[in-house]
Formats: sequence, structure tokens, C-alpha cells
Amino acid sequence: MSEIAAKDSAWGSPSAKTWPATSGAMCDLPTAQPTAAASKSCSSETHRASVLIVEDDRSARRAISRLLRSQGFAVCEAGTLADAMHGLHPEPPDWILLDLMLPDGCGTQLLRKMRADRIHSKTCVITGCASELLNEARRAGAEHVFTKPLNVDGLMKVLMA
Repeated sequence: MSEIAAKDSAWGSPSAKTWPATSGAMCDLPTAQPTAAASKSCSSETHRASVLIVEDDRSARRAISRLLRSQGFAVCEAGTLADAMHGLHPEPPDWILLDLMLPDGCGTQLLRKMRADRIHSKTCVITGCASELLNEARRAGAEHVFTKPLNVDGLMKVLMA
């Protein structure tokens, strides 16, 4: 994808901070115009938790994104490890939903980078990987692990707790 696609959003705050997006990422935007930077923060009256969905399966990523947006979350999407790493700075999301098997590496690399950079986003791994890789993800800092097919009710309980 060569541009950031605008998504329907209620981010009308003129004081919103920006969350940079790369060419492969898609984020909620404060307006309906495509742009190189996407807004992460919301107005001071309401705070919507921000979520970065890192999933190479476009259909699964978009389905989770639609679900979270319908529940009031501010969502960014990344299909690769590289795009996800760009989504951590300058202001990381509140949550990261992370697939482990990505086309350009393993999600545990992102977890290690977060630890090294002292990034405190909460992380849910959502994967179909074997238990050894899941244990590695836990050791690298994943707080929650979900296996595919995704238990949506369980995920929503974790995100809303």
C-alpha cells in the first residue's frame, strides 16, 4: 500500500498527538484525508485505548480492527515486523496485538525491542505457533497469549480490564 488509508474515526481533537505510520500501516485518522502521520491520542474529555494490530493476514487484521473500533478503541494496523517497529515511536500504543509469524521476522523480535527501549505497551500474542515459540514470547514480555482461532470474548475481557 503506497499511502495510509483513512478509516472512519471520531478523532476530531485538534490537539491530538501524532503516531507515525509507514507505507504498510493503516491507522485511524482525525480527518478523512490520507496522510503520512496518524493520530493516536484523543481529546482530554475521553481517552480511547490505542491498539496496534500486527498481523500479516489482512482479513484477520481488518476483522480484529473493525471489532475493536466498534468497541471504541483507536486502532493502527501493521502487516510486517518493520511496520510494527515504526509504530512504537514516538508514542507507543497502549496495547499491541501481535502475531509471531510475520513475513519479515518473528514477533518476539518486537517484544525484545520493546524491552530494550523500555516501551511499556501491554502485549497480547495471537498466533497459531507451537508452544515453544509461545513460551519464548512470554519470556520476551508478552502478558497474554491467545491461540488461533481467536477467542474474541477472551480478548475483549483482557483489553477492557
